[in-house]
Amino acid sequence: MATDKEIKKKVTEDWLNSFPHLSPFAQNKLYKIIGCLIFGIEAVNVPNIEGYKPHIVIYPLWMHDVKKCLDTPSLYICIVNKKGLQFSIPYSKHNQYFNEALECFKNQNTVSLNGNVSLKSLFAFIDSLFSDMLIKTNSMQQAKLFELKFHLALYVGSQVQIQNVLTQIQQARKSWDMQMFETWYGSFDLWVQRLLEKASRRDEFLDQVEINKQDKKIAKLQNSELTE
Repeated sequence: MATDKEIKKKVTEDWLNSFPHLSPFAQNKLYKIIGCLIFGIEAVNVPNIEGYKPHIVIYPLWMHDVKKCLDTPSLYICIVNKKGLQFSIPYSKHNQYFNEALECFKNQNTVSLNGNVSLKSLFAFIDSLFSDMLIKTNSMQQAKLFELKFHLALYVGSQVQIQNVLTQIQQARKSWDMQMFETWYGSFDLWVQRLLEKASRRDEFLDQVEINKQDKKIAKLQNSELTE
């Protein structure tokens, strides 16, 4: 009978063997760097079933230090099964459900984990999330995705895409619950102003990304570039 520790090790190994371009960051966290972000898989522990939920995660690399970068993910999506329900896999049944979970992960994640990634493909993945009901009805979650798109466009230096994102924000605002938005972000106009200021200081933004990439734990991750 395998111990709890051995089963959790097997979970990590199976996911890593399926995605060799990811690197182990912690036992249940497999990441890689794509340009200005960390992209990966987390096997989030679920105590009540003695199991885990596989998640797609994105963390920013532009915050003022690595701890801040890893505090709050820009994206945190639980993989769903073929019935549209969140995967909750008991550790004791990992072997039974792993192949299905792997197939569903591949269907839901359209971002290449092998080699460089284009801004267009990453935008397509993020845009597909806006149709999720939990995001469709949540102005804060939508703002978070727009912020992510903005920073990606800023990283590659695409003025056209930066403007496109800002235009999309102004359009989306018309249907937002501004009270919910302001609870998280404060004044809408000041939020947009902060984005514009960041765009005017792109060099500082890029410098901060590079500083965070040099952190000894981050530097161990496999690295792909984000291209225009």
